[in-house]
Formats: sequence, C-alpha cells, structure tokens
Amino acid sequence: MEGRLDMATRKRLTNRFKAEYAKGDKKQKGEILDRLEAVGMGRSTARRLLTQAEREKPVKGAARGRRPKYDAGAQRLLERLWLLMGMPCGPYMKAMFDQWIPALLANGELDGIDGDALDQVLAMSPSTIDRRLRPLKQAAMPKGASLTRPAAEHMRNSIRIRKCTDETIRVPGLAEADTVAHCGPSMKGEFARTLTMVDYATNWTVNVTARNNAKSNIKAAVATALPLFPFPVTCFDSDNGVEFINDELVDWLLEQDIEQTRSRPYRKNDQATVESRNNHVVRKYAFHWRYDTAQQRELLNRLWAKTYVLLNLFTPTRKPVRVDQGRDGRRKTVYDEPRTPWARVLEHDAADRAAGGGGYVVDDARRRIEGIIAATNPARLNREIAVIQDELERVSRDRTEAMARRAGLDMGYLGKAIERMRADAGQNDK
Repeated sequence: MEGRLDMATRKRLTNRFKAEYAKGDKKQKGEILDRLEAVGMGRSTARRLLTQAEREKPVKGAARGRRPKYDAGAQRLLERLWLLMGMPCGPYMKAMFDQWIPALLANGELDGIDGDALDQVLAMSPSTIDRRLRPLKQAAMPKGASLTRPAAEHMRNSIRIRKCTDETIRVPGLAEADTVAHCGPSMKGEFARTLTMVDYATNWTVNVTARNNAKSNIKAAVATALPLFPFPVTCFDSDNGVEFINDELVDWLLEQDIEQTRSRPYRKNDQATVESRNNHVVRKYAFHWRYDTAQQRELLNRLWAKTYVLLNLFTPTRKPVRVDQGRDGRRKTVYDEPRTPWARVLEHDAADRAAGGGGYVVDDARRRIEGIIAATNPARLNREIAVIQDELERVSRDRTEAMARRAGLDMGYLGKAIERMRADAGQNDK
C-alpha cells in the first residue's frame, strides 16, 4: 500500500499524530502505526516521520549572544576621536593613537572622559574600528573633470619618461606633481588651480593654489612648494600637461639643478601617488566648489598651510612593499606599517647617515619641525581647518549652485559634504 499518499498528506498525518506518538508507550505507538498503515502509509515510513517529528526541538527565542565587549561610552569616544583625527580608516586610526592620544590628553581635549572607555578604544583592532564606524562613513566624492591639455610633441620628447626601475624613487627627493581644477560645475572662464606635490618615497605632501594654470603661475606655485620639503627635491615628475611641459618651467628647473621627468601619455596610473592626493586631500578638504577670486585663493592657501602640518606630521600613511601571489593565483599587494611622512623622512635620514652619507634633513629643519609637533594640538588644528572650510562655503556656495542650476546639474553631493563637515566641527567644539 506504500505510495498511495502524496507528500502533503503524509505531512498532515504526521502533524496530526506526532504529539500522541511522542507521549505513547510501545503499545500505543504500534496502534498509531497500524492506523497510518491502514490509510495507505508504509509502516516504516510512518515510523520514520513520527520519530523525526518526536526529535524536533521546540523553536527558542533569539539567542542572547555574548555580552558586548565595548560599551556605549567606548563607542561615543571612538566616534569623537574619529572626528578629531580627520575621519581616518581603521588601520590609520590605530596607528595614530600612539601620537594623538598623548597630545589630546596634554591639551585637555579628553578631559572628563571615562578612563575605562579610553582603554576599550585603545584595545580595539583596526577591523573593529572600521566595523563600529561603518554607519558614520559617507560615500566618496564623485570624480571631477579632467582638464589636462597635452604639451607639444617636441617639448614632451625632450623630457625623459620615468621608469619604475629608476634609483631615485627609492630615496627622498622625487616629487610627483599634478594640478586640480576648482571649476565647480562649469569649465568656462578663469578659475583657481591647486598644485599638489608628493614625495614618492615618504608621501610628504605640499599644496599651493594658483590663479590659473598659466605657465608663469604654475612655475611660481612650484617655487613656493619646493622650500616646504624638509629635504632637497632632486627630481620633478609630472604628467604631459602643457602647464608642466613648457619652456618656462623646463628652463627654471634646469637652473635649479632639478631633473624633470614625465609619465607616459594617457597613463594616469604612472602617477598613482599624487593622483590619490587629488581626491583624499584636495577634494576632501576643499570640496567641489568653484573658486575664482583672490579671496577664495587666499582662503585655500591658508587651508593648505593647516593641512600641511596635519598630513605630514600627524597622519600616518602606508606604502606598498611587494606583490605576493596566493595559492589561487591572485596577486595581493602587501603594505608596510602605517607611519607619518615625517617618520619616513627620519628613517631614510638615519639609514643614509648609517651608510656614511650626510643624511637628508639638516639640523635646522629637524629642530623646526620637531618644535611644530611639540607645539601643535591636532584637535584644535582640525577645528581651525573646519573654520576655513565654513568660510569657503560662505563665499562660494551660492554662486556655484547658481551655475549648476543654469547648467541643469545636480550638485546635491556638495551639500551633503558640507553638512558632514559642519556636523564634525560641531562635535569637535563640544
């Protein structure tokens, strides 16, 4: 008689008799099996289904789980520190604790906090920091327009293309350079350009804003930026834009005994170090407003004077050291431990002196920078940056949004970024 009942009927019969079968003795269970066999269910099938139902455990409520390792006070302190430090990722924030926490405590930024909460935050791993801060992190800024115009071919051909095997990239002195256009939603008319120069070996970063990308203005910006490096710049590497590959800048660099190299045409990744700064330095701190007045340029250069100290002396970075290949054949880039650009400069300086060289940093520059570190409250520095950003918004927002409306563009991301920074500044003042 096996097979006369479909699966749905078997389930209904099992549910009907499972409670009675579970409570019954051997005789009662046999009677239940006789009844099911009589209606067409195989005896072995009935026994198996009823036995399985008997073994099923009642559904319990949601598991309570283990007690939270970090309490609400630690979460609030973590969020506050994240804002004070400029919203770094977990690995960078963890590396910043050794330098920032003593400075914040010495300057009274953490007065009144719970010592247990601070201990909990310091015990967090980089992954835990990222996970607990995930709800606060904002979407990345959209990409800006590229306004690079290639230089004349004969001028490009006179400049050597930098190769990855060049010896100069392993020591301080090779500065990658690029410009960012502050055009807002329209590329018409004249607008400011920010020059970014980054040392390849140490990540030392310098920003200078110029009136436009005329070759005389870019040359003046380069001349302003070079003395801000704590070591001599021996090589100037740029893309193939006409603002860099022109007779005025080429001749001036030659007079300064600075070698000039360039990337391959249309290969942006050849300058990955400085290209990354365009987004997480220039766009992060100066946003996407349109800047085209002397007042705005003055504010931008005041802003870069603040970020110069924050990024080079208090913000750690990582650099790739090698590329490994796993068992599955995938390539994985391995990075070194996060360190500030100044710490990297000192490492190169010490290594060169140990090898019998003269080092890279003169004593006067070393004393000056160490004095800046000792006298700087990094939390107050972040607040000063926020004040300048608020002023940039005040003098730029209305005109930028008016241009966007005329062009039919959506500039909503600007408002989101500014609201985020205003909220950060408010938190820092508490």
